[in-house]
Amino acid sequence: MSPLTGNFKSRLSRAALSLALAGLLTHCATTSGASGSGESVELRFAWPEGLTVQVASASTVTQDEQPPESSAIAYQLRLEGKGEERRLISEPLKPSGSVEEPPEQGQQSATTLVLGPKGELRRIEGLDPIVQEMAGQAEGQGLPKEQQEQILALVRDALEQASRSRWEALAGKWNGLSLKQGETIGRKSQTVVPLFGSTAATLENVSLKELVPCTEGAAEKRCVRLVLDSSLDPAGLDQAMAGLLRKVKSFMMANMGLPDQSIPEMTVMKLRVDTTLEFIAEPETLVPHLQRTVTSSQVVLQEPEGEMRKFENQSERLERFTPVSR
Repeated sequence: MSPLTGNFKSRLSRAALSLALAGLLTHCATTSGASGSGESVELRFAWPEGLTVQVASASTVTQDEQPPESSAIAYQLRLEGKGEERRLISEPLKPSGSVEEPPEQGQQSATTLVLGPKGELRRIEGLDPIVQEMAGQAEGQGLPKEQQEQILALVRDALEQASRSRWEALAGKWNGLSLKQGETIGRKSQTVVPLFGSTAATLENVSLKELVPCTEGAAEKRCVRLVLDSSLDPAGLDQAMAGLLRKVKSFMMANMGLPDQSIPEMTVMKLRVDTTLEFIAEPETLVPHLQRTVTSSQVVLQEPEGEMRKFENQSERLERFTPVSR
């Protein structure tokens, strides 16, 4: 792989992850109350029309044995419309605090989530301008047309996956649940493998830990602290490994412009993805106040010559939501 191609693809990858994180969160609504510890708490999506909320998100990522990298994004979310479709619009803001702003953040375009009346994600708008902008960059680098198309397909897929995953974390995974304090439910789901973007089946345990104040210093315990622990489903591991290899092949084709038959066949020796998601929200609306996501993953690939390639990723993201209009 030439340095030019590698640097360009790396920049596109960082931009995709940063864009996906910046454009997707959504939030805040009316006052709600939580039940006592002996009663079930009903969780439901019910955000009001016209809410505006500011989000401060700080992330730390450690890859392999490299030093940790920290970044921050800040943005404002606005929910418009009512009835069958509502639009969640994100607008970048200047990050606050001491964490350095990512280089791509200052020139980002925004995406819009179109939601149904029950909070279901119907479609994502705003992807085309982002991809077209990156297409211009790819063309300017002089990459072959086929290679450009492969890179841009990966970028679009990453943005779409990130949009859906983020919305699931904020609404989809909680909406409609009924839990008692201390109760845990198990279920099956899907996750995205960090660094690669393939999907894998998971086993999740969701619990309502306790009733808590919605913000630090508040006296009334109007919110619930929910925790979701996730790990790969052993029954779906073979399928997850096959999907990961397909994604690796796509990366190699995009990065190096290799034809399919020239890409060496590799073997997945180990695949692990563990995630803990903590969520503080108002139960009657799912208005978020804090979310912390901790993910640890490891992928070990064996090349035909026997050489092992290990990819380890540790990440933590802390997000605080501040309503400025309800």
